[in-house]
Amino acid sequence: MGPLEGTLVIDLSRYGTGRYCTMILGDLGADVITVEAPRRTLNLHSVMSDDTSFRHLGVNRNKRSMAVDLKQEAGKEVFCRLAEKADVIVETFRPGVVKRLGVDYESISRINPRIVYCSITGYGQDGPYSQRPGHDINFAGVAGVLSLTGSSNGTPAHLPFQIGDIAGISLATTSILAALLARDKTGKGQYIDASMVDSLVFHLWHYAMMYFTGGEVPKRPVLPTGSDMAWMNIYRTKDGGYLTLACMEPGLWKNLCKAIDREDLTDRLFTSPDDQRLLYDELSQVFATRDRDEWVKLADTGDVPIAPVYSLDEVFTDPHLQHRGAVVEVDHPKLGTIRLLDTPFKLSDTPAEVRTRPPLWAEHTREVLGQLLGYSDKEIDELARQGIVE
Repeated sequence: MGPLEGTLVIDLSRYGTGRYCTMILGDLGADVITVEAPRRTLNLHSVMSDDTSFRHLGVNRNKRSMAVDLKQEAGKEVFCRLAEKADVIVETFRPGVVKRLGVDYESISRINPRIVYCSITGYGQDGPYSQRPGHDINFAGVAGVLSLTGSSNGTPAHLPFQIGDIAGISLATTSILAALLARDKTGKGQYIDASMVDSLVFHLWHYAMMYFTGGEVPKRPVLPTGSDMAWMNIYRTKDGGYLTLACMEPGLWKNLCKAIDREDLTDRLFTSPDDQRLLYDELSQVFATRDRDEWVKLADTGDVPIAPVYSLDEVFTDPHLQHRGAVVEVDHPKLGTIRLLDTPFKLSDTPAEVRTRPPLWAEHTREVLGQLLGYSDKEIDELARQGIVE
């Protein structure tokens, strides 16, 4: 019995940010229906219709899937009948597209005033860049995130994970939950304009406040690790591994100095940037004398904030993450048993869970049309014959 049980979500998104947002809502108990474009309208090699790709499997569990051609009037009618019953709609088209299709917030809210309608885009629904195409790296650049990556001796570094998507997912999901809570009080839904760039800038509060209060633009570090602070850095170990150190508190720094038998370093926690780089070199020599996992034991025995830099195979065999339940297995009709990331939302009374596997493409078209919308078999057959649904 998830906290969002009884909430119907329509997912009109096509890629990661929207799909991950609605997957979270599904984990929390919502009934999520993805409305795909018909296969015949897609590029032959489109990832959108490959229901065994890692992209599809990673963001579509706890959902039903149907295909409807929204560019045809009968397809729009199907969607509107679905939207009448829905609580939430999520879309990720470029601004203006859903309006041209006739399924925008203004149109849907006339038939369902309680709808919470969330549009997720890179730059937002208005402003000079609203129609600019883009992907995660573009958004991270405009938001100033990339200016803080890499070292001053090189170029900014491309982040290997979609930080803009992560920020957008956080913004959209939080906004949707807040709008549902507000609707309980007002009885009325609302529109959400979720911009990934807006969210990225918002999450830069630490650097923004440094700039606002001191007027200094944060500079990239000299050290290639991305930090010039010896007490908050990455170190190579004897076996070629890496560990992370985060001794921001004086007490923890003192614990480290004692554990490595270098109590002469105790007074050098918050020294000048130049001295921090010298201190980094000294600590690098110390950490190079033992293997990574030997040093990691200090986290347990010496109360020192040290942790390993894991590769992904190590992540999923780590005893702590196994105990926390990072992975769940489900049966798939094409692939057999597959592993998925389990939900991290741990609520004591209304737990989130992975209830259903990622659906096959358009697997539930007939189910949704018949059981939820009341179409007869004959009507569904006719819609399929006309290419309205698949």
